[in-house]
Amino acid sequence: MGGVSTLFLRVAKLYSESQRIILMDYIDGYMAKNLPLGVEFLEYDKKEHIPSNSIIIFQGVYPWRIKDFNLFPSTCRVLFWHLHPENFLPYQRLLSDKKSNFVTRISSILKKRAGKKLVNSLLLNKSLCFMDLPNKRKTCNYFGLNRVEDEYLRIFSADIDSKKKIVLKALNKDFLNFGWIGRIEDFKTPILLHTLNRLSRVKGIQFDFTVIGKGRDTRKLEKFRQRCTDYEIKIVEEVHPSEITSHLSRFDILFAMGTSALEGAKIGKPTILLDYSFEKINRLYRFELIYEKKGFSLGESITKLHFEEICSLEKKIFSILNNYSEVSSECQNYWKKNFSSEVFISSFSNAISKSSMQIKDLLYLNFHKPDLQTKIIYKLKNIPASVAGPAWQY
Repeated sequence: MGGVSTLFLRVAKLYSESQRIILMDYIDGYMAKNLPLGVEFLEYDKKEHIPSNSIIIFQGVYPWRIKDFNLFPSTCRVLFWHLHPENFLPYQRLLSDKKSNFVTRISSILKKRAGKKLVNSLLLNKSLCFMDLPNKRKTCNYFGLNRVEDEYLRIFSADIDSKKKIVLKALNKDFLNFGWIGRIEDFKTPILLHTLNRLSRVKGIQFDFTVIGKGRDTRKLEKFRQRCTDYEIKIVEEVHPSEITSHLSRFDILFAMGTSALEGAKIGKPTILLDYSFEKINRLYRFELIYEKKGFSLGESITKLHFEEICSLEKKIFSILNNYSEVSSECQNYWKKNFSSEVFISSFSNAISKSSMQIKDLLYLNFHKPDLQTKIIYKLKNIPASVAGPAWQY
């Protein structure tokens, strides 16, 4: 269950009653398996079957990362939705450090130039939208872009189904239930393990922690669970999208990022928003509630600005417990004001109407062809340049 796949499913469902919606995925992909009623499906290699008057929504991705990009109908308009701060940043972890540094010295200038040209072209044609400030800031800082509007296409989580009765568990301070929901791999693993480790130091309360999710790093989580003697860690590998809310309703405090964090805030769960890291976190990360973050952030790269000298997690938890109703309401109101379906529909419709770039424009500018650095790296590793990889699967 990936955050982007879940988000695209929600957008499809939201618009399925008023628009013709087609989702493209692998036949055994998450979206394909959870296709909403009234939404059509196309396999990823059937691009030519997309209606020529469509607008295609991509996550922020270099077009050359999409296999057979040139087969999309040329007159389709495009909208790239920047959903991870590093979507357009070079990904150079495929080689050893020595080789990577050598390749980088030779071609990083050309790679950066190609990326800047793409981002500039998309922005000029109103065909690139950032979900929050961290996404915009990291991209614009890297490429040296200054004149970018402070307008965001924020993600959303759907309103609670009125047909379903969600019963929130009453707070029992004698024993608490904490939880996480999200994949267990890549940039999410270090902050999850760091959180679990920091919770081991929290005294004065009894609690367990439920991890909902799976991924390539599940084994790392299992090893930590075996060593953890301070509290019980439960693992639920996957739940159906329709069951997410009922699972989260059992938590007293949710630790999450991205769309998962919104799921907790939506139902009034005190939600601590986590930031991400590709490396092990060796300093004290400062935990903050979702509404304490700036620029509508739903997770950003952890830097020295995110650390503290003295651990405040225990203090944060007790503050939440002692002001539980207020914190719950604050989380829910923050979601309603910024990330509800109502807010999203207005922003999304506006973004679609403004986008003017077409597939043929991207082809004319050769944005479907890999840059020199990527060609070298993939040649050395014998990897097809169009293979899906970490540069866009956030």
